Amino acid sequence: MKHCLLIFLLLTSFTLFSSETDNKAVEEEKAFSVRLTGFVKSDYWLDSRTVVAAREDLFLLYPANVMPDSEGIDINGDPVFNFSAITSRIATVLRGPDAFGAKVSGLIEADFSGVTNTDINGFRLRHAYLKLDWEHWGLLLGQWWHPLFGAEVIPTVVSLNTGAPFQPFIRNPQATLTYQTESSRWLFSMIAQRDNASDGPKGASPDYIRDATLPNLHLQYTRTNGNITTGLASDYKVIRPRRFVVDDDFQIRYSSETLNTFAFMAYGRYRYQNLDIKGKAIYGQNLSEHLLMGGYAESHVDPGSGTIKYTPMNNLSLWGNILYGDRVVAGFFAGYARNLGASDEIVGDYFGRGKDIAYVYRFAPSVTFNSGSVALCTELEYTAAAYGNPDAMGRVKDHGEVSNLRLLFTALYFF
Repeated sequence: MKHCLLIFLLLTSFTLFSSETDNKAVEEEKAFSVRLTGFVKSDYWLDSRTVVAAREDLFLLYPANVMPDSEGIDINGDPVFNFSAITSRIATVLRGPDAFGAKVSGLIEADFSGVTNTDINGFRLRHAYLKLDWEHWGLLLGQWWHPLFGAEVIPTVVSLNTGAPFQPFIRNPQATLTYQTESSRWLFSMIAQRDNASDGPKGASPDYIRDATLPNLHLQYTRTNGNITTGLASDYKVIRPRRFVVDDDFQIRYSSETLNTFAFMAYGRYRYQNLDIKGKAIYGQNLSEHLLMGGYAESHVDPGSGTIKYTPMNNLSLWGNILYGDRVVAGFFAGYARNLGASDEIVGDYFGRGKDIAYVYRFAPSVTFNSGSVALCTELEYTAAAYGNPDAMGRVKDHGEVSNLRLLFTALYFF
């Protein structure tokens, strides 16, 4: 009898322990979640002339300059069309159990547009981050939009360019700390470069900021008051374009010359029912990796010692965007970018974008039809660039406008 009672107690304890273990495993399993999301996207477009763009012209910046042949016929003046599905996207949204007293989430997102124009259809990483959220503090570690992109206030347009070259378009490896209250948020970020990198003597490369041994630093303040969101930001970046130079005697000499630059941003947004109005202004130096206009140039070249110093180009970018509707959304985007010249006289090479352009502007009306998980969109995008001759201070003189009209149709299926 005693043996039977002992066996019964052991079996009962084992059953209770197994049940408790199974319940704990189920609870832990429930604490993890993986959600697959993304969209299938097809773009169809017609340009009135050759354009300066990326990804087989899908990512349009501005029209190419006139290129006359021997008889004065513009080689870049013919219409061009293309179809593409390379920006179809897939993302994995992750949720996990709390860690360090914070809620844990993550994201891995990719598409098929490749890293460069020669890598079309290549599967490439867009975003990948771990995020820890406490009551007021947040920490993001990984690759995400640069804070100048300003995810709270970005243009809603049909084109993949998302408003570039007036709106920054760049993703970066970063460590971003935020402090959030009910109505405001402070953000501090330390940022490196990868796919979107500064220009320089060896082309676009993340090496210039790495060799400067200081991350890109960013401070931003955002406030929300009812239907209104406003924000201010400052950005500081140091690059080292060369680690060595060559003097007149063809001797290699160590170079520690750097370029220190600033950018300042202000933005705002008003939302009420089906109305959405937003805008942004950026004054910045050497922001070509953001797909904005500008860059930097050589301001001092000493052939004897090989010493080279640099000066930034100063640029102003503005845009505004208005949308109205729900199932049928009408939109209008307007952007303007101005070359304000260099801080010092230019005596050598220029690195960046649009050194012979005084200004660029764009008008883009659009209509989007939403039905369930499908969106059909069309946009007419008129972009003009004023090409001319830069003077010693980088200001473009004797300029004339060259324009392009793009008719774009896009189909999306979200999942």
